[in-house]
Amino acid sequence: MLKEFEEVSNTGIQSLALGALDNSFLVGSDSVQAVKNFKHGIHGKGVCVKFDSGSSLKNATLKKGMLMRGETNMLLMNPSEEGKPHAMGIHQLDIEMGKVVTEWKFEKDGADITMRDITNDTKGSQLDPSESTFLGLDDNRLCRWDMRDPRGVVQNIATARSPVLHWEQGHQFSRGTNFQCFATTGDGSIVVGSLDGKIRLYSRTSMRQAKTAFPGLGSPITHVDVTYDGKWVLGTTRSYLILICTLFTDSDGKTKTGFSSRMGNRIPAPRLLKLTPVDSHMAGADNKFHHGQFSWVTENGKQERHIVATVGKFSVIWDFLLVKNSSHECYRNQSGLKSCYCYKIVLKDESIVNSRFMHEKFAVSNSPEAPLVVATPKKVTSFSMSGRSS
Repeated sequence: MLKEFEEVSNTGIQSLALGALDNSFLVGSDSVQAVKNFKHGIHGKGVCVKFDSGSSLKNATLKKGMLMRGETNMLLMNPSEEGKPHAMGIHQLDIEMGKVVTEWKFEKDGADITMRDITNDTKGSQLDPSESTFLGLDDNRLCRWDMRDPRGVVQNIATARSPVLHWEQGHQFSRGTNFQCFATTGDGSIVVGSLDGKIRLYSRTSMRQAKTAFPGLGSPITHVDVTYDGKWVLGTTRSYLILICTLFTDSDGKTKTGFSSRMGNRIPAPRLLKLTPVDSHMAGADNKFHHGQFSWVTENGKQERHIVATVGKFSVIWDFLLVKNSSHECYRNQSGLKSCYCYKIVLKDESIVNSRFMHEKFAVSNSPEAPLVVATPKKVTSFSMSGRSS
């Protein structure tokens, strides 16, 4: 049972940045609003940083807000052209100061380049107050950016008009990779999804060549996530989610993941997460899955418990413990690729921007799962998975 707890009203919400500390953040068309984190969800109108009329972020279509440096800073991506996903740089928002302090440029070998997406170095590195690096992805690029200059000195953002990010490591691939999205594990291994449906796994030590590449089923991968331990990968496509186990046994009998060693022909069959025909019809022909992700843990030994994705006005929630169980009743009478249709739905009255679980630390005492947060363009709502408040 799901119980609704709180609603936070806003307008023009474009993305959601969840924090594991005191606050989470709503990224809007002209502001970033902080909302308080509590055991039963998020609520209350916190600090709201408005972008002034002279800012290039005013009325911008912000792709993403990424927390870093102990959640005291946020990096905001603003696509360089309307309707295009690529950005020429990022804006750094100092949350404690309440203002955008600088705009960083993406540059390599003296030439401006673009990025499609950014993410933290690891699943939990947004909590590191000394964090100065993050990962970047473009159609044919995978790299790590450093906000310090090559000599390891923090750049003087107060006097530099447009400081340049330092390309610390990475690779520019030949045409054809068509990277779309990426995510990191707890140790910094990287999973990348592509337009052709391939999902590639990179170790934390090399971005030049993937250790393992899942061929995919042909549908473009629009979003990826991975468990903290790297044992499971989740890819989002327009009409289904694809769940892949990365574990395998090597020739010496050792259990490894596809991030650290090549899986070769030992790649297991994926599981597909789908809507029933009735629910698919109710969701609408023009609606598609987006932002499929696991619940959020940042500690070894902890296990994600749910998967959530958005389609139209639906937030769709699967029990991860059931889905990964090969003897689950959903799979018994199926041949070929197995699909799971056991889920719960949260229905809102407008299209959902994103649905995510809060950090595990916010789980209430009588529920093993932290609250679910659902954002629409006008408001954000928290839900308890147990149906009982703390």
